[in-house]
Amino acid sequence: MRVLETTELLTALAPGYTRELATFGALSDDCVQHLLWQGRLLALESGEVLYRPGSPANGFFVVISGMLAFYKHFETYDVLTRHFRAGEQLGFDAMIGLQPRSGTAVAVTPLRVLEIGVELFHDIQQRYPADFGLIMINLAREMSREIAALEQVIGQSTGWLPPRHT
Repeated sequence: MRVLETTELLTALAPGYTRELATFGALSDDCVQHLLWQGRLLALESGEVLYRPGSPANGFFVVISGMLAFYKHFETYDVLTRHFRAGEQLGFDAMIGLQPRSGTAVAVTPLRVLEIGVELFHDIQQRYPADFGLIMINLAREMSREIAALEQVIGQSTGWLPPRHT
């Protein structure tokens, strides 16, 4: 894993690329630029680990390009629960819940992610209050979709009861 310079990332991306990322949806250009310049940009090769269970969740990550796999840790084994693609975030739930990371995040393909730490997240709330409201909506929408997807998996993998008729 290596830290990228913002200019290196912006040179590699097509103009307007970040505006298409779901987590940044409807945010002002100024706010997105502030996130890119003040956040920590990381590049990982396939197979590299972004974080492991138990590490502090003092921020969250937005996938800029590539794909990331998340393995949930259970007692003595890890289970692949989700893939994260460009525009999606991971780790917001742990950060906002003040919980340590609950699994391992591994690059499936060459990956670029933006780490948004708690200080930067607070800074966005102070500097860009309207954008902060939008990013909260984007993050809540994504968490809602994650919950729905996990409910679908649970429903397909467990025993079931016939519907009750009253």
